Amino acid sequence: AHPYAEASISRVVAQLGIAKGSVYQYFDDKADLFCWLVAEGGRRRAAVAADIPAGGSIWDRLRATYRAGAAQWVEDPRWARIGLRVLEPTPEPRLRALRDQVHRATVAHLSSLLVQGQRAGDVRADVVVDRVVPLVRAVLGPGLLDAWLARLGTELDVWMAEPGAVTEGEREALLAAADDAVDLLRRALS
Repeated sequence: AHPYAEASISRVVAQLGIAKGSVYQYFDDKADLFCWLVAEGGRRRAAVAADIPAGGSIWDRLRATYRAGAAQWVEDPRWARIGLRVLEPTPEPRLRALRDQVHRATVAHLSSLLVQGQRAGDVRADVVVDRVVPLVRAVLGPGLLDAWLARLGTELDVWMAEPGAVTEGEREALLAAADDAVDLLRRALS
């Protein structure tokens, strides 16, 4: 619910109703706890992605992946907020390294997907994958998030400050924005 710089172990234990020492049994400090949370969110996303059928075009798989992700956000939007928090600028070296690791993993995944798409004929052969990946990442990352927030009529800071569940209307807006983003990429790269 709070940016990393404003979060504290004291606030976390107060929210959970546990002793501060309980946290330090498992985590060295706030950064260690945050890194674990980001990794756990990644494992949850990977489990969702593993359930996406391998058949169909890359566009079908992308659409299914984002629809599954939207369902995950509906189930517990706190994980979405943690995933977004890792993208925030920070002076802390461990968190910058974590953000860079997430970036590299995303680039590798999108590169692999586009190469597979070229082999399957879903992506034009003349597309230079290394040049296109940053654009695809921008459309499916910040661009999709901006489109979703625009449909909701809110800003990221406002949405992230509200720890409540994603409503059905918010979910539908996210699905529509994701469909638009995938369709835009399909038209551009097919």
